[in-house]
Amino acid sequence: MKGTVLIVDDDRTFRFAMGKALRRFGFVVDEAESAEAALAPLSRPQGPDVVLLDLRMGGMGGLELLRRRINARSRFVVLTGHGTVQAAVEAMKLGAFSFLEKPVDAEVLAPLLLQAIADRKSAREGGVDYVPPLVGPSEDMEAVRRFVARAGPTDATVAIYGETGSGKEVVAHHIHLASQRMNGPFVPFNGAAVARELFESELFGHRRGAFTGASEDHAGLFREAHGGTLFIDELAELPLDSQAKLLRALETRMIRPVGEKRELPVDVRIIAATNRDLWAEVQAGRFREDLFFRLQVLPIVLSPLRKRPVDIVPLAEHLLLRLGTGHTIDPDAHQALTTYRWPGNVRELLNVLRRATLFAEGPVLDGELVRRMIAASVFAHVDSERGSLAPSAPSGSQAAPVRTSLAEVERSHIEHVLTEMGGNITRAATALGIDRRTLQRKLKGYGIDAE
Repeated sequence: MKGTVLIVDDDRTFRFAMGKALRRFGFVVDEAESAEAALAPLSRPQGPDVVLLDLRMGGMGGLELLRRRINARSRFVVLTGHGTVQAAVEAMKLGAFSFLEKPVDAEVLAPLLLQAIADRKSAREGGVDYVPPLVGPSEDMEAVRRFVARAGPTDATVAIYGETGSGKEVVAHHIHLASQRMNGPFVPFNGAAVARELFESELFGHRRGAFTGASEDHAGLFREAHGGTLFIDELAELPLDSQAKLLRALETRMIRPVGEKRELPVDVRIIAATNRDLWAEVQAGRFREDLFFRLQVLPIVLSPLRKRPVDIVPLAEHLLLRLGTGHTIDPDAHQALTTYRWPGNVRELLNVLRRATLFAEGPVLDGELVRRMIAASVFAHVDSERGSLAPSAPSGSQAAPVRTSLAEVERSHIEHVLTEMGGNITRAATALGIDRRTLQRKLKGYGIDAE
């Protein structure tokens, strides 16, 4: 049994068809013909894991049921045939887990329900394995949800392409949760964060004494992910010799730890991701052609946030909900968010919202504050040699003053944040969306004393 689902919809045909389909997926399904009829099952101490809720029904509407939140433990997924951005935003403000527009296939819905159930379980057990839902009413996000639903149940290798911060790891985790391996480990590996000489040790493990510093046996990520999924991000960073060993592992399901004389069997699904054009890397001789084609079993390209502006506000509302600060966004801030191009994608949006909640003087994030936080984000996308904005810089927004050098904008903002944080470098780094070491380097470069 995967979990309990309550379908709240006044369309009897829809309830019957969706209930039948979800039962085939292993869910226990209950039905309510109205929001009023849903009050009783929602009032039970345990309550359903997930509520599929139609917004427009006779009598009490879906939004009113959301406002009442009879059972705070249940997760709400809003399904409606009258979907608008405004309805999505309102539902997310009221705590909906996700928002989908009818008609929706059960095979698309099932992975989302599993994630909602996992979110409830994580909150109940105090876990840290929360995976953000695939939020957004755009056609591109709908295509991603369909891909997850179809790719998840297979054991095929997946290649995810997308810009930095576009959510590649989130999509990979959703594929894992939609697979038969969902109860196994999901192990991420960032190729850009590991020294090149340590790639093989990190991935395949090593024996004690295999090299200087190998003071004990190390299992490696392949064996750590046994029975589950290994997500390899920044795939193009792998050295050619490590690529050859990865190819062999994919083809034979066998690995050889560094210093080991025999090969060891592994049962791992590989999901790889990159922000580069892998075929261009092949042509440049930096990536193996045979590995490229071996990874192309199930490829998907994630659209950058700027190409799906309809998703920005619902996504921002969801991120604010997860931050748990109680802040909301006013219409002018909506306009500021949707006119910026978000070169850092979802990761940058989260950082801007996090900073905005720290500096907000009330519960509402207004347009002026959001534009100021966006301006502080611009310096991360500066071409330092030309001293001008990179091609992905904001368009149509009031983000950055052109009469002031971007270095001055950065310095001024860092000083402002440090003052707000009482000179605490760790808190200031968090507010700026960078790590402590990066902030210390910038302070030294600008000659700023944290005191």
